[in-house]
Amino acid sequence: MKKNLLINITIALLSLLTVMHAQVRTSSSAVEPQSESPEVEIGTLILSDESALQVLDLLEQLTGKIILRRQDLSPAKINFNSRGSITQGEAVLALESLLTLNGIMLTEMGGRFMKAVPATEVNRHVPEMLIGSTLELAPSQQIYAKLFRFKYLNAEQTSASIITPLMSQSSSFVLFPKSNALLITDALINLQRIETIVTEADQPQELRETMEFVKLNYIQADEMQKQLEDLINGPLKSYLEGNTSVTADERTNQLIIVSHPVNLEMIMDVVEKVDVDAAPLTGSEVFQLRQAKAEEVVPIIEDIISGQEEGREEDAKVAREKQSENANNQAPQTQAPNTVNARSSLGGSESNSALQFSNFVGLSADERTNSIVAYGTQSDLRTIRELIDKIDIPLPQVRIEAIITEVTLDEDQASGFNRFNLEYAGGLTQLTGSLGSIASTTAASLLDESGNLIDASDNILPNISKWEGKYSLDAILDIAESDNMIKILSTPSIVVSHNEEGVINVSQSRPFQTGSTSFTSSVGNVQTQVEYRDVGIKLSATPLIGADGSVQLQIEQTIDTVQAVSKSSTADGSIDTQPIIGKREANSTITVNDGDVIILGGLQENKKDISNTYFPVIGRLPVLKKVFSGETVKYTRSELIIFIRPTILKNPMETNKMSLEAIHRLKERDAVQEYLDTGTTGDIYMDGSAFEDKPIRKAKNINNRYRQSGRIRNQQNLNTKQKIPDEPTETTLEIDDTASNLDKPYLREKIRELWKTSNN
Repeated sequence: MKKNLLINITIALLSLLTVMHAQVRTSSSAVEPQSESPEVEIGTLILSDESALQVLDLLEQLTGKIILRRQDLSPAKINFNSRGSITQGEAVLALESLLTLNGIMLTEMGGRFMKAVPATEVNRHVPEMLIGSTLELAPSQQIYAKLFRFKYLNAEQTSASIITPLMSQSSSFVLFPKSNALLITDALINLQRIETIVTEADQPQELRETMEFVKLNYIQADEMQKQLEDLINGPLKSYLEGNTSVTADERTNQLIIVSHPVNLEMIMDVVEKVDVDAAPLTGSEVFQLRQAKAEEVVPIIEDIISGQEEGREEDAKVAREKQSENANNQAPQTQAPNTVNARSSLGGSESNSALQFSNFVGLSADERTNSIVAYGTQSDLRTIRELIDKIDIPLPQVRIEAIITEVTLDEDQASGFNRFNLEYAGGLTQLTGSLGSIASTTAASLLDESGNLIDASDNILPNISKWEGKYSLDAILDIAESDNMIKILSTPSIVVSHNEEGVINVSQSRPFQTGSTSFTSSVGNVQTQVEYRDVGIKLSATPLIGADGSVQLQIEQTIDTVQAVSKSSTADGSIDTQPIIGKREANSTITVNDGDVIILGGLQENKKDISNTYFPVIGRLPVLKKVFSGETVKYTRSELIIFIRPTILKNPMETNKMSLEAIHRLKERDAVQEYLDTGTTGDIYMDGSAFEDKPIRKAKNINNRYRQSGRIRNQQNLNTKQKIPDEPTETTLEIDDTASNLDKPYLREKIRELWKTSNN
């Protein structure tokens, strides 16, 4: 008992010393611990390096309440000097604030008890819940919980934009979105400030803008909306008050305008001056094409139009997403301005304003007249006209000259290039197809500008780009004429447009049996189905003309030959023969300069020739036939070599020049030139001599003119038939001057045939 009494006395003395050490002074007497009036002055309050426990003891004396405390409270040293006399209420508020600043919070427990806890754990100790207004209580740093209900503000948006910046560091809140409320735990003084601000902010929003419905008579509502939004976000932006929103109602063709009353007068003035009766917005036009095909041009323009429509839809989608995002991130009172901006971006984005075509545009192709019928606004028609002018242009052309040769190879020859004094160059690019090989070059032994032959040094094929096409293909013909191992099969010449396929077909149409039908009603009645197929050489070339004068050729080479004959027995006992066709192909793409020569080679063929020999008379006797006759088998190899020279025809004058040069090389050039100059042949034979006025019996039947004129010529033994020498095109024309003298249109027809052949 004595020991406990001693401890109590010691604690009392320490408490007394603590109060005395706090140096609470007044001008007359000490502070009354349980004073009921907080307005009573207690003098000057000075704290010097006091612990939190000492401050709590002093606070107990000033409030008359018992403060329960934890032993692990902040060990901070607290200093304070009021620098003058303060009241009891002010002293309590100062001490509570000092404790809060040092991480100690006070919560009411009801009655005479309070708790002092660390600020980080204040919510775990269930602070007292305040019902009603906090503004009626005396300000303090004690922790309370308060439920705020909102009538007009959104609790979620308000907590982020208003409440959070006002709360202390250790406070917290709980959101109740369905009831639109917030439960805030904070010091009383903070709760009072929050309540004051929320009370003023949670009011009905004042409507500063007015709404106007405008009925449009002539212009479409969406078009008027776009024009107004361009003005609102552009030139008029700095002159308008508040926020302005324009919405188009397409069903009633009205505008819904929300804006400040000051702005409506200006906006209505714009609408009245634009919504007037004007010329039709749309029209139609027919565009006649000269070079391109209407059915090919229409899809090109439609692809451009559809691409811009997709861009318009993508812009609208982005604008809607942006509008939705802005609406979710803004407070209710700022939603109206954001809505206007989103709509403005939707209707007046830069990409939309740059669109060339409207929603009225339409196209249709008329194949009969090769025209395009277009419908749309004047701007649409103007843009379509510009596109057609750029598309409907003459395509550059290429004249493709070819010499198709067949070279018979000796046993020791690997390639027919040696016959032309040519070899593959070591650095030359070689192109290979499905069979054989293709090499591009300029012929080695060709003519120069003076007509002299030029030989490749060391028999090495020069690069194609070094020759630049100034050499003549006539050198190939000269070499072929001097070598009986070289046979010229054809020398065609065609003119092909850019990116169009040209075909050279040197073949024969042969019959092939595809089936047979036997009828049992009569013996030997068999019906055979026959199909004709081309067997020979087919060369197709598709040129792509470059701006630098180069020509890219897509070459397809096909060679069909009869390899052998198969025999089979038919239903009626007869022998049916069918040819066996061998096929060789080579496909490739090559780029050359204008006028350079391409050589296609490597497609070789082995032939087996069987010949029977016998002695006259004796070799045919049945008994002695085997002794005095024999069979000789000869194997030969041949290679097909094709020379191709593409020449770019930049304009029609060059085409005409080449045609005149071809005519000039003909022996009948005088008669052809006479026909071209005057439209008639005059009194000139194809060989240049004058007509002889001889009485000739007129043909009875004009339809049999050619046959009858030939008979007359034979009967009179007139040596007036002239045969044109074989040209590279292997064209042979027979001109009957007697018939021509009798009927000049006959000669004109022959001249036309010769003219077409020379051009081809």
